[in-house]
Amino acid sequence: MSSIKYRPEIDGLRAIAVISVIIYHLNENWLSGGFLGVDIFFVISGFLITGIIITEIQQNSFSLKQFYTRRIKRIYPAFITVMALVSFIASAIFIYNDFNKLRKTIELAIAFLSNFYLGLTQGYFDLSANENPVLHIWSLAVEEQYYLIFPLILILAYKKFREIKVLFIITLILFFILLATSFVSANFYKEVLHQPNIYYLSNLRFPELLVGSLLAIYHNLSASKQASKQASKQASNVIAILSTLLLFFCLFLMNNNIAYIPGITLILPCIFTALIIHTTSQNNIVKLCLSNKAIVFIGKISYSLYLYHWIFIAFAYYITGEKQINNQSIAIVIILTIIFSVLSYYLIEQPIRKSKLNFKQSFLYIYFIPSLLLLGFNLYKRQTIRAEKEHIEQAIPVSNENHYPAKVIILGDSHSSHLEAFLNYVGNKEGWKADIFKDKFECSFIVNEQYQLDPNCQSVWQKDSQYKAIFISAFYDLRMGGQPVPRFRPETFIEPDFKARFKNTVKQLAMQKPVYVFANNSSVSRSPLRGYLLENYGLEKYLEPIRRMGDIDASNKIIHDLVKDIPNVYWVDAQQYLPKDSVMAEGKYLYADQDHLTNFGAYYMAKEFSKYQRVMTPEQVKKLYE
Repeated sequence: MSSIKYRPEIDGLRAIAVISVIIYHLNENWLSGGFLGVDIFFVISGFLITGIIITEIQQNSFSLKQFYTRRIKRIYPAFITVMALVSFIASAIFIYNDFNKLRKTIELAIAFLSNFYLGLTQGYFDLSANENPVLHIWSLAVEEQYYLIFPLILILAYKKFREIKVLFIITLILFFILLATSFVSANFYKEVLHQPNIYYLSNLRFPELLVGSLLAIYHNLSASKQASKQASKQASNVIAILSTLLLFFCLFLMNNNIAYIPGITLILPCIFTALIIHTTSQNNIVKLCLSNKAIVFIGKISYSLYLYHWIFIAFAYYITGEKQINNQSIAIVIILTIIFSVLSYYLIEQPIRKSKLNFKQSFLYIYFIPSLLLLGFNLYKRQTIRAEKEHIEQAIPVSNENHYPAKVIILGDSHSSHLEAFLNYVGNKEGWKADIFKDKFECSFIVNEQYQLDPNCQSVWQKDSQYKAIFISAFYDLRMGGQPVPRFRPETFIEPDFKARFKNTVKQLAMQKPVYVFANNSSVSRSPLRGYLLENYGLEKYLEPIRRMGDIDASNKIIHDLVKDIPNVYWVDAQQYLPKDSVMAEGKYLYADQDHLTNFGAYYMAKEFSKYQRVMTPEQVKKLYE
């Protein structure tokens, strides 16, 4: 590696970045633009790494093996330690669904692909952002993807043109292309794929790294120009101060609801960061402040601070179930973050970074073997947690099996699937059986904007003549905003035209077969099963009491009013027989998470419902089997 002059003020800038991110994550109201700390990191990274690459390319000493050896030794030791700590804690306190989602994220994080998973697949069953302890690894994934691609571009371009100026032009063109296409891609993800989580995606983040890379190439170009070196100290001081003030202005006044984030909006703080890096190459007041020993030390341990702070925040949210962690939790998070970060820096990062391991040794002993062990641990724990989940949730007599021919199909989302035990019990009592359409929950019964059924979904019940009736059960109120799901922002699932589309769907279906619309059950503020696991560690006392969310009666009334006058449609309200003041019955859990019933919960609801009501009259059952 070429000798690159150490600049303590850049570590000072790292300190500002990591402190901003930590404050924002502790309470975003304290520093609304604190998320920009990640963008500051991107610019710094692009500047430093590109500077090293360009210098080595010019000296004909650049080696991809050496480059990636340095990346492995710099990034992976602390990273895999944090992933192991997360896996160990989560395996003890996470319920099965949460642990399984976390496991998948960690698997992709190891390959530095977690940002794509988070950006394109995060949905209803995933951990919320606040409760996902490896969510922040997306930024590392973006960086490593950048450094898999960009060095190759630099090498090939330099071999062909042998001019740093050409590298600058190519990088500038690449910057503007990615920046311009960010408008298209952002709209594509939101409007076509219906994925609001574009924040994590690489192509929308590469321009920020390119800002740093452009600055590094520019510095290399101007290094031999005396005029550039002797730029006015006064002008440099003024630009440094203004850039710093404008950067702090962004940190305090910007928020993540501003348009084009990520995208062109984030380029502004990136440019201010680049100007600070550029102007502090000379002595000025900003360089003096950023070079303060305490600030520089924070910058040196900023990587560990970034890794550790979020895992403790996420676990605090998961344990307490709060919308905003309290001051006691914040104090504990800060103390743990500092302790683990300092230990990580001195005991893990520095020793391994300074080791003499070559590429093969680094890949094998730092990356491959630890990753394999971690993946094996998580797969093993998934099995043990699943076994415990099944033990807790089942508790249903074998006699609940239904052996009638299936003449009914139930359509909907996951709120139809969780009724399986209900359908089996009531069907046995009344003499019918329902199949559950499990393949495409989200499209299975709602018409599109032209009020036409999806042809693929329609064929499921239309082509198969064995189905003589249709049940519908879904989380209707989630689409209407009636019942919030604590782990997600309401706008994630609200559909403004849901009522009209739902009514037309039911009307179309009822013209051909009888339709039974099921009332939805209420949501609760947190999963009861979390409390069960946390009791093992004395942590249940930190949990907020479980409470009902929203007004389920009002939400169900809206749905009932939509369908009550449609011929051949029947209303089934079984959820009224669930306890109103408890999430348990007969010593067993009714809820698997915040809104889905356990198998026992559905079974219990069926027993209570059957004491007073029927889903189908005897005459309706008779028609099914004629």
